[in-house]
Amino acid sequence: MEKNTINVPGAEGFAQPRTRRDFFKTLAVAGAGAAAGASLFTSKKALAQGSTDADIFNFALTLEFLEREFYQRALDAGVLSGAALGVVTNLRDHEAAHVDAITDALQGAGATPVAKPNFTFPQGAFSSQASIINLAATFEPVGVGAYLGAGPMIQNPDFLEAAGTIAGVEGDHVVAINNLQGVVPPANTAFAQALTMDQVLAAVAPFLGMGSMPATGGPGE
Repeated sequence: MEKNTINVPGAEGFAQPRTRRDFFKTLAVAGAGAAAGASLFTSKKALAQGSTDADIFNFALTLEFLEREFYQRALDAGVLSGAALGVVTNLRDHEAAHVDAITDALQGAGATPVAKPNFTFPQGAFSSQASIINLAATFEPVGVGAYLGAGPMIQNPDFLEAAGTIAGVEGDHVVAINNLQGVVPPANTAFAQALTMDQVLAAVAPFLGMGSMPATGGPGE
Protein backbone atom coordinates (compact mmCIF):
# COMPACT_ATOMS: atom_id res chain seq x y z
CA MET A 1 0.00 0.00 0.00
CA GLU A 2 1.33 3.43 -0.88
CA LYS A 3 1.78 6.09 1.73
CA ASN A 4 -0.68 9.00 1.65
CA THR A 5 0.71 12.27 0.39
CA ILE A 6 0.65 15.43 2.46
CA ASN A 7 -2.46 17.44 1.67
CA VAL A 8 -1.53 21.11 1.39
CA PRO A 9 -4.46 22.67 -0.51
CA GLY A 10 -3.53 25.95 -2.15
CA ALA A 11 0.03 25.99 -0.82
CA GLU A 12 1.37 27.02 -4.21
CA GLY A 13 -0.55 30.28 -3.92
CA PHE A 14 1.43 31.53 -0.92
CA ALA A 15 4.66 33.50 -1.11
CA GLN A 16 7.67 31.55 0.14
CA PRO A 17 8.87 33.29 3.34
CA ARG A 18 12.64 33.48 3.66
CA THR A 19 12.97 35.15 7.06
CA ARG A 20 11.27 34.99 10.47
CA ARG A 21 9.48 38.29 9.74
CA ASP A 22 8.34 37.09 6.29
CA PHE A 23 7.10 33.85 7.84
CA PHE A 24 4.70 35.59 10.18
CA LYS A 25 3.63 38.12 7.55
CA THR A 26 2.61 35.12 5.43
CA LEU A 27 0.59 33.69 8.30
CA ALA A 28 -1.10 37.03 8.93
CA VAL A 29 -2.13 37.43 5.29
CA ALA A 30 -3.35 33.84 5.05
CA GLY A 31 -5.35 34.14 8.26
CA ALA A 32 -6.92 37.54 7.61
CA GLY A 33 -10.68 37.39 7.93
CA ALA A 34 -10.69 33.95 9.60
CA ALA A 35 -11.67 34.33 13.24
CA ALA A 36 -10.99 30.67 13.95
CA GLY A 37 -7.37 31.15 12.96
CA ALA A 38 -6.79 34.12 15.23
CA SER A 39 -5.02 32.05 17.86
CA LEU A 40 -2.26 31.27 15.39
CA PHE A 41 -0.93 34.77 15.98
CA THR A 42 0.03 36.39 19.24
CA SER A 43 -0.90 39.95 18.19
CA LYS A 44 -0.61 42.39 15.32
CA LYS A 45 1.91 44.34 17.38
CA ALA A 46 4.15 41.30 17.75
CA LEU A 47 3.97 40.64 14.03
CA ALA A 48 4.82 44.23 13.21
CA GLN A 49 7.88 44.11 15.46
CA GLY A 50 9.12 40.82 14.05
CA SER A 51 8.57 37.24 15.11
CA THR A 52 9.98 35.62 18.22
CA ASP A 53 10.62 32.10 19.42
CA ALA A 54 7.41 32.46 21.43
CA ASP A 55 5.49 33.19 18.21
CA ILE A 56 6.89 30.02 16.64
CA PHE A 57 6.06 27.94 19.71
CA ASN A 58 2.53 29.34 19.83
CA PHE A 59 2.09 28.21 16.24
CA ALA A 60 3.40 24.78 17.25
CA LEU A 61 1.00 24.77 20.20
CA THR A 62 -1.93 25.27 17.84
CA LEU A 63 -0.80 22.26 15.80
CA GLU A 64 -0.51 20.16 18.95
CA PHE A 65 -3.98 21.26 20.05
CA LEU A 66 -5.29 20.09 16.68
CA GLU A 67 -3.65 16.69 16.88
CA ARG A 68 -4.65 16.14 20.50
CA GLU A 69 -8.29 16.94 19.75
CA PHE A 70 -8.28 14.75 16.64
CA TYR A 71 -7.01 11.70 18.49
CA GLN A 72 -9.34 12.30 21.44
CA ARG A 73 -12.34 12.48 19.12
CA ALA A 74 -11.11 9.35 17.36
CA LEU A 75 -11.10 7.51 20.68
CA ASP A 76 -14.48 8.93 21.66
CA ALA A 77 -15.98 7.65 18.40
CA GLY A 78 -15.63 4.07 19.64
CA VAL A 79 -14.76 2.59 16.23
CA LEU A 80 -11.14 1.65 16.92
CA SER A 81 -9.98 -1.80 17.95
CA GLY A 82 -6.87 -3.95 18.17
CA ALA A 83 -3.54 -2.38 17.26
CA ALA A 84 -5.19 0.81 15.99
CA LEU A 85 -6.81 1.46 19.37
CA GLY A 86 -3.49 1.06 21.16
CA VAL A 87 -1.61 3.27 18.71
CA VAL A 88 -4.18 6.08 18.72
CA THR A 89 -4.35 6.01 22.51
CA ASN A 90 -0.58 6.46 22.68
CA LEU A 91 -0.63 9.22 20.06
CA ARG A 92 -3.33 11.08 22.00
CA ASP A 93 -1.22 10.83 25.15
CA HIS A 94 1.88 12.05 23.28
CA GLU A 95 0.08 15.06 21.81
CA ALA A 96 -1.38 15.93 25.21
CA ALA A 97 2.13 15.81 26.68
CA HIS A 98 3.37 18.05 23.86
CA VAL A 99 0.63 20.59 24.60
CA ASP A 100 1.63 20.63 28.27
CA ALA A 101 5.36 20.89 27.49
CA ILE A 102 4.98 23.74 25.01
CA THR A 103 2.60 25.58 27.34
CA ASP A 104 5.11 25.24 30.20
CA ALA A 105 7.98 26.41 27.95
CA LEU A 106 6.05 29.49 26.87
CA GLN A 107 5.02 30.38 30.40
CA GLY A 108 8.56 29.77 31.63
CA ALA A 109 9.80 32.27 29.05
CA GLY A 110 7.25 34.85 30.20
CA ALA A 111 5.06 34.43 27.09
CA THR A 112 1.31 33.87 26.95
CA PRO A 113 0.23 30.58 25.33
CA VAL A 114 -2.48 30.90 22.70
CA ALA A 115 -5.96 29.61 23.43
CA LYS A 116 -7.14 26.42 21.77
CA PRO A 117 -9.14 27.21 18.62
CA ASN A 118 -12.44 25.57 17.69
CA PHE A 119 -11.54 22.89 15.15
CA THR A 120 -13.70 21.32 12.48
CA PHE A 121 -13.14 17.95 10.82
CA PRO A 122 -14.34 16.42 7.55
CA GLN A 123 -17.72 14.75 7.47
CA GLY A 124 -17.23 11.06 8.23
CA ALA A 125 -13.74 11.60 9.66
CA PHE A 126 -14.59 9.50 12.71
CA SER A 127 -17.05 7.09 11.12
CA SER A 128 -14.62 4.20 10.78
CA GLN A 129 -11.17 3.04 11.75
CA ALA A 130 -10.01 3.45 8.15
CA SER A 131 -11.13 7.10 7.94
CA ILE A 132 -9.38 7.94 11.21
CA ILE A 133 -6.10 6.32 10.19
CA ASN A 134 -6.28 7.92 6.74
CA LEU A 135 -6.62 11.41 8.23
CA ALA A 136 -3.87 10.69 10.76
CA ALA A 137 -1.60 9.91 7.80
CA THR A 138 -2.16 13.51 6.67
CA PHE A 139 -1.63 15.12 10.08
CA GLU A 140 1.56 13.41 11.15
CA PRO A 141 3.89 14.25 8.20
CA VAL A 142 2.70 17.87 8.44
CA GLY A 143 3.65 17.93 12.12
CA VAL A 144 7.13 16.61 11.36
CA GLY A 145 7.57 19.04 8.48
CA ALA A 146 6.44 21.99 10.60
CA TYR A 147 9.08 21.38 13.27
CA LEU A 148 11.82 20.75 10.70
CA GLY A 149 10.90 23.91 8.80
CA ALA A 150 10.71 26.11 11.88
CA GLY A 151 13.85 24.77 13.55
CA PRO A 152 16.34 27.01 11.73
CA MET A 153 14.37 30.10 12.84
CA ILE A 154 14.44 29.24 16.56
CA GLN A 155 17.11 31.14 18.49
CA ASN A 156 16.58 30.05 22.10
CA PRO A 157 18.58 26.81 22.60
CA ASP A 158 16.05 25.48 25.12
CA PHE A 159 13.21 25.99 22.64
CA LEU A 160 15.29 24.42 19.87
CA GLU A 161 16.01 21.36 22.01
CA ALA A 162 12.31 20.97 22.82
CA ALA A 163 11.32 21.33 19.16
CA GLY A 164 13.90 18.75 18.10
CA THR A 165 12.71 16.28 20.71
CA ILE A 166 9.07 16.68 19.67
CA ALA A 167 9.97 16.41 15.98
CA GLY A 168 11.63 13.06 16.65
CA VAL A 169 8.52 11.73 18.38
CA GLU A 170 6.30 13.03 15.56
CA GLY A 171 8.50 11.05 13.18
CA ASP A 172 7.79 7.94 15.26
CA HIS A 173 4.09 8.73 14.84
CA VAL A 174 4.46 8.69 11.05
CA VAL A 175 6.01 5.22 11.26
CA ALA A 176 3.25 3.99 13.58
CA ILE A 177 0.52 5.17 11.20
CA ASN A 178 2.39 3.73 8.21
CA ASN A 179 2.48 0.41 10.02
CA LEU A 180 -1.29 0.47 10.56
CA GLN A 181 -1.78 1.25 6.86
CA GLY A 182 0.39 -1.65 5.79
CA VAL A 183 3.18 0.49 4.36
CA VAL A 184 6.26 -1.72 3.89
CA PRO A 185 8.69 -0.83 5.29
CA PRO A 186 6.87 1.55 7.68
CA ALA A 187 10.05 3.63 8.11
CA ASN A 188 10.22 4.24 4.38
CA THR A 189 12.12 7.49 3.97
CA ALA A 190 15.68 8.52 4.72
CA PHE A 191 14.87 12.24 4.99
CA ALA A 192 11.66 13.77 6.32
CA GLN A 193 10.28 16.69 4.32
CA ALA A 194 10.75 20.11 5.93
CA LEU A 195 7.77 22.34 5.22
CA THR A 196 7.65 26.10 4.99
CA MET A 197 5.11 27.56 7.36
CA ASP A 198 2.90 28.71 4.51
CA GLN A 199 2.62 25.06 3.52
CA VAL A 200 1.82 24.07 7.09
CA LEU A 201 -0.88 26.72 7.39
CA ALA A 202 -2.37 25.63 4.06
CA ALA A 203 -2.52 22.04 5.34
CA VAL A 204 -4.28 22.91 8.60
CA ALA A 205 -6.43 25.77 7.29
CA PRO A 206 -9.43 23.49 6.52
CA PHE A 207 -9.57 22.43 10.16
CA LEU A 208 -9.80 26.10 11.15
CA GLY A 209 -12.67 26.76 8.75
CA MET A 210 -10.36 28.36 6.15
CA GLY A 211 -10.59 25.97 3.21
CA SER A 212 -11.95 22.73 1.76
CA MET A 213 -11.59 19.55 3.76
CA PRO A 214 -9.28 16.70 2.70
CA ALA A 215 -10.79 13.35 1.76
CA THR A 216 -10.89 10.80 4.54
CA GLY A 217 -11.91 7.64 2.70
CA GLY A 218 -9.69 4.68 3.39
CA PRO A 219 -9.43 1.11 2.18
CA GLY A 220 -12.75 -0.65 2.32
CA GLU A 221 -14.80 2.55 2.45
